[in-house]
Order: sequence, then structure tokens, then C-alpha cells
Amino acid sequence: MRMKRLMAMALVLAMGTAMAACGNNESSGNQSQADTAAASTDAPASASEEAGGQDSQAAATEGGSETAASGDYNVTWEDTAEIVVLYPSMTSIPSGLQAVEDAINEITEAEINTHVTLNMIEVGNYEQQANLMVSSNEKLDLMITLPGGPTSFSTMASQHQLLDVGELMDTYAPTLKATVGDLVNGLQVDGVTYGFPLYKGYAGSIDILMRTDVLEDLGMVDKAKNLTSFSEFEEILEAVKNSEKWGYLSGIAACDGHGSVLPSCATVAYADNFADTKVVDNLGNTQFAVCVEDGNNTVLNTYATDMYRNNYELIKSWYDKGYVYKDSATTQEMGSSLVKSNITFSYVNAVDLGNEAAVNTSCGMDMTWVKIVDMPISTGSITKFTWAIPTTAREPEAAATFLELMFTDTRVANLFAWGIEGVDYEVGDDGVARFIEGNENPAYHAVDFLNPNGFLLHPWDGQEPNANEIRQQYMEEATYSPYLGFSADTSAVSDTVSAITNAMEQYTAQITSGVATEETYQEFLDKLEIGGIDQLVSMYQESLDTWLEATGN
Repeated sequence: MRMKRLMAMALVLAMGTAMAACGNNESSGNQSQADTAAASTDAPASASEEAGGQDSQAAATEGGSETAASGDYNVTWEDTAEIVVLYPSMTSIPSGLQAVEDAINEITEAEINTHVTLNMIEVGNYEQQANLMVSSNEKLDLMITLPGGPTSFSTMASQHQLLDVGELMDTYAPTLKATVGDLVNGLQVDGVTYGFPLYKGYAGSIDILMRTDVLEDLGMVDKAKNLTSFSEFEEILEAVKNSEKWGYLSGIAACDGHGSVLPSCATVAYADNFADTKVVDNLGNTQFAVCVEDGNNTVLNTYATDMYRNNYELIKSWYDKGYVYKDSATTQEMGSSLVKSNITFSYVNAVDLGNEAAVNTSCGMDMTWVKIVDMPISTGSITKFTWAIPTTAREPEAAATFLELMFTDTRVANLFAWGIEGVDYEVGDDGVARFIEGNENPAYHAVDFLNPNGFLLHPWDGQEPNANEIRQQYMEEATYSPYLGFSADTSAVSDTVSAITNAMEQYTAQITSGVATEETYQEFLDKLEIGGIDQLVSMYQESLDTWLEATGN
């Protein structure tokens, strides 16, 4: 099945490259580019459009499912469906959101008889507002789930806030289902599918990102590029701190708007020597409350492990030495925006391989990268960000069909990520998208990693024209967790899940930013124990044992 998925990916990539080449001089909002879902028009289809449709069919066939002809969406409603789509903005809400929504609706109303309302919420407020919308049964048809907290995939699934989308996917998003293949297994609980996996390069790594201009001025570029340990990294942080020119910068800041100075503290056992750093599997639990080491099969309370404590102590030492941005525990800004705002020198981030140029762009300057550890593809990789249909959906069929359109139509994909071509960005002869000179802060510019099918997007400035093929190669070479596809139904311990979520919201930002004292750390562990984390561990152990026996792993 993995080989089928990779073959399907290769065909989708070939399709996306051909479509990007023939769409370079067209406006995303006004003129149709060649894409797998283009409807028939009075003008004859171009050769590249026909090829795109054939590639789409081939990709679906390789994925193991038969799909409708190009543009033949399964619209089963007569009146125009009205759907609300919720997703986060990593910066402030773009002023051009309405223009992008209008451009998307020109396509969706004609193609799938659906009017789409785009609702963006700044990432720092997303959890609270999205959770309120769902709990108050406000109309919401499609949404992004986040890596942790109340809007994470596992939390929402355990709280029965997500619809079973298995039949919806079969009926209304067959191309998506056929192409993603086994990835959908990561979003199943007891065989029930509660979300749509993003289709992108899941191969990733944890990297240190440092401002190249600062390193050049300090004469430390070579030292930075050859880092092999955190001890060596601290020498650079100390040099920045003591620099008369750069001392106003914090040495390092949280990466995610949630206080994480070292990302994935519940997944990565950081060691002073990068080569000794190891990765555990959180078994798809997006609270990261449980973990199991590769091949060990013993489920542990993540936050009580030596791994998590050692990570805390490392960050705490940096905080006490004055390296960490003092507001890391409370700021909602991402590490990239703190670099761009001239606040911090560096941050550590989890990055999809092949996506480095997009990160440099978000930082607003050239960054020097040093890899700490490669990350295997796991259930946690799949559940990090997902598209899901909440129980508040009034038009679930239209929502699933809109996802199918986003997955197959380059016009919608690029509108959603980059805005309106010719207004918010332009595409060069090489097929690479970039800001228009003199308009480096356009009315709309989002991120690529939330798109249902990232392989349909124009590569962004700084990436190679064949960036999608490069990401595919990374996927083929990536390692996979032996627990990929395992998931547990936590509905029976929903009170425990809620208690753990509440404790995390109160304490983890303090711990992962270095602000927390040892007493605060112990309070966190006590709250988890009172909340029943041992019960959660036992439940996961029982589920894992059953899964291992059933799969023969």
C-alpha cells in the first residue's frame, strides 16, 4: 500500500508540475488554469489540461479507487449550499481575505454549487474561538484541527465533536481518498474515520534556525553551520548576548506561539550531542500525554519521563542564563514572526523537509539552518494538522466536496495559500511564485502547509521549481514509525482527557519556555495524576497490545 501511495504521489506531482507551467501568466481569480477538476467550457481543452485530467485518473487508480471524470463532482443538492470554513492565520488577519473568498466562490458556485465563507482566526486565539463555536453549536462545516489542546484531532474525536467522514469521503471526495492511501489510517479510531489527512511532504526534521546576518557580523557562520551540540550552540547564544551591536536581541524564542522553546518536547528526547537525540511515538495522542519508545511497546506518562524533565532542565538553564525571550511563555507570535520583527536571533523549529525556503520567507531574511534530528512519519505526523467536519456542520456533503475541489483544483489551492495572482503574488517563467516587486506585504498571503494537497501549489520564492518532486523524494526516503496507523478511542476516559487538557493549558507554556520553577513542574505532575493520567496510560497500553496482536507487529 505504501508503494501505491508513492506511485500516486508521483503522478500527482507530475500533474501539478504540468499545470503550474501552463498557468504562469494567468490570473488565479479570473482565468482557469489547467487542473484536474476544470469543468468543460465552450473552448476546446488544451493538451496540458487533458494530460492533467488523465494524470488525475491515473493517480486515483494507483491509489486503489475509481473516481469520477475530471470536473465531475458529485453535487447532490439543488439549492446553493452555504458552508463556513474555519482555519488559522499565522499572523494578523489579511485585509485581502474577502477578495480571495470572492475569487474562490466564482469557482465553487460554478463547479459545485456551493458558496464558501472563509473564517480566519489568528492562531493564538484559534483554540478558544473554535472550541466556543463547536460547543455552542454555531454553524461550522469544515475546520482545521491543531496539534494540541481542545481543537486537536484526538481531543475533538474523543469528545464526539467530529463527524464520521468515511462514507462522505467515498461519495464526495473519492480522488482525495484514492490518492492519500494509507495516510487516512492515522485518522481512524476503531475503524471510524474522523478527518481528512493533508497530502504533503510529511518527512521532517527538528532544526535550529539562526539569523545569517548576525552570524556574519560576529564571524560565526562556519561555527554555526558545523554545530554538533547544544554546548556549541550556547557559545553562539552567549556571543549574541554580549554583542554591543546585537545584544538587544533575545538569543532564542518559542517557535509556536505556545511557549515551546524546543519543539516537540513530548516527542523528542533532546541530548547535548545532536547525534544522541532520540524520538518517541505519542501514539496519535495530540495531548502528547503518552509515549512509547520504538520497539519497546510499553506506554508511559510522557510528562513524568526523564526525557521530558531533561528537556525542561535544558530550556530552564537557557532561561536562567538570559538567552530565552522573556515573553516566550505568553506571546502568541510564532518564532518566524519574532525573527521578522527583529526581536530574536534564533528559534528551533519542526520543519517539513523541502519547505525551508518558505520558512525563510516567513522570517523575512536569510536563516542558517542546522539539523538536530530527523523525524519519522507517525500517526502524530498525520494528526498534527487535519481537515475535519465538526458535528456543527449543516452541509457536510458540500464540505467534503469542497475539500475534493481544493485537492484537485490548482486555482483554488493557490488562491487559498498565496492569494490572487497578479495582485498578491506573481509567477515567473520557472513556475515559482513570489511577491510582486514593491508589494512585499500583500493584502493576502497564508501558508502552504494547511492546504489539503500541498503538491498542487506553485513553489514559493527561494524553492526550486521542482520543489514538489524534491519533497516526494524525501517522502520515499523517510522512516516510518512502527506504530503508524495505531489510534485509541479515548471517549471512555473523556473526563481524564479534559483534566489533562486543563492542566496542560495551565502549565506547559511555563515549562517549555523555561519560566517554571521545579515546584511548578511538580504541581503539573500532581495535577495530571489527580486528573487520572495513569488511567489514560493503562487504556492506551491495553489498546496498543490489542492492536499489536491484531496486526502482528
